[in-house]
Amino acid sequence: MPVELIEWRAFRKNTLRGFAKVELGALRISELTVHNSSGKKWVGMPARPVLNQDGSPKRDDRGKTAYASLLEWKTRESGDRFSVSVIAAIEEKHPGATDEGE
Repeated sequence: MPVELIEWRAFRKNTLRGFAKVELGALRISELTVHNSSGKKWVGMPARPVLNQDGSPKRDDRGKTAYASLLEWKTRESGDRFSVSVIAAIEEKHPGATDEGE
């Protein structure tokens, strides 16, 4: 099923290159994170912060906010194909947007 890019917001920080909104058939997915590290590109599915009982963000062992996935692929291969399709759709409209350099 082809992926259509609806929106791209560039935001570079560490491996993050930006946020995408796409349509996959009749499904619209917002807040996909697009990453690039050491030449490897991938798309992260939407996630939300994990909260402690007091409502504060839970931290992992490195002190970073822990996130819980909202959507996930049944197989790694499906996720990899989706990442390739999303990145291709972004690069078609915004050449170089997912590259490593500033």
